[in-house]
Amino acid sequence: MKIRYIANACFHITLSTGQTLLTDPWFDGPCQQTWWNFPPVPDALKAQIWASRPDAIYISHLHHDHLHPQTLAPFDRATPVIIGKMNTPNLRAALNVLGFTNLIEVPFETRHAWGAAELVLFKDFHGNTKGDETAVEYDLDTSIYLYDPDGARLFNAVDNTILPADAARIAAEYGVPDIAMLPYASASLYPMAMGDYDDAKKLEAMRAIRTRTTANFRENFKALGPKRVIPAGGEYVLGGPVAELSRYLPQPLEAELAAEVGEALAKLHPGDELDSEILAITREKDAPFRNFTDDQRAAYAMTLADHHPSYVTLNLPRDLPFDWTRALKKCAANYAARREKMGLSIPADIHLDVRDGGGNPLTTFSFSAGDGEGERASLTYQLDRNLLFALITGLLSWNAIEASALMTIRRDPDVYLHDLHRGIVHFTLVS
Repeated sequence: MKIRYIANACFHITLSTGQTLLTDPWFDGPCQQTWWNFPPVPDALKAQIWASRPDAIYISHLHHDHLHPQTLAPFDRATPVIIGKMNTPNLRAALNVLGFTNLIEVPFETRHAWGAAELVLFKDFHGNTKGDETAVEYDLDTSIYLYDPDGARLFNAVDNTILPADAARIAAEYGVPDIAMLPYASASLYPMAMGDYDDAKKLEAMRAIRTRTTANFRENFKALGPKRVIPAGGEYVLGGPVAELSRYLPQPLEAELAAEVGEALAKLHPGDELDSEILAITREKDAPFRNFTDDQRAAYAMTLADHHPSYVTLNLPRDLPFDWTRALKKCAANYAARREKMGLSIPADIHLDVRDGGGNPLTTFSFSAGDGEGERASLTYQLDRNLLFALITGLLSWNAIEASALMTIRRDPDVYLHDLHRGIVHFTLVS
């Protein structure tokens, strides 16, 4: 098995039989409105992968750094796409809209034949990387375990919130993989978008997350027991109006991860290839920013500061015949109906502080996340009306946009309620 890294969670995998699998293709242009590949992918490598005609594409979940229309555009729409058999139709529908209808929906935790190979898919392990469970029954992330007929084994956790107990169970029930791809970075708006945090507090929060995710990477590696471990996913910088926030991205550097797992670390850059038989890496000579520093990453982000998010170009004149009050009340009613269906009631109030393109206040709108019991929390999203319009009409997803730090967040008390953020996806006109 040969595993070639492209960008973020995108790998080109070649089995001993010659079968090829491309995972989560995002390597061209921005996603999540402001994310850009880092390190950037050379044009020659992009062309190679587009011309590769993989036997199948694996899409782990709906977010645009895994399901990226611009990157997927050149691929043959007849290409089989492997996805998990989820409890919602969202991923399937999104692929159908893009023209991909040859979908292989795999039931979770079942060995499934794929040509001469086998694979197993896993659904969400937890609500977040602290191990909290979620009351929102919405299958989002998936992971994949791949068995090469020659005996080589690969486990790719992708963005899934895997913890050491999960890793140990997978090793015990499905076998110790030769190679594992494990998440090591947080893809969240925290602390970049926190409006009540000054620079010092953002840096303190960033370092705390970095320490926690690095330790989790180490403990997952130890519990799973692979011969080599690839840190993958969450490898991006922010561009556009939030480019300067890239200095708060809590993505550990190669040296920090190597200090935790030693020579087992296989930090790959665009074009690098890891061979499962000899466990050696063939380095791409033209891969940029090898062994980069935090300062180099942040400086590259600033070169993207003039790239504006697509929602900015929405033409919403002041006399737009759109009844905002009625629309937001409809969104709140849809959100309440979905919470009731899920049995989700959070003692919190949500406030929308809507601004114009210049940051001037336009209106506010408040609604409840459920009655609940005890002291009520307060969460405020500050965002401009173009972005709000895109969110409530489904042009953008609340869950995906949160990671882009395009909204300023304030919360009282300063406590993360993951079900509140995960459930806000239902605050739309069509839910």
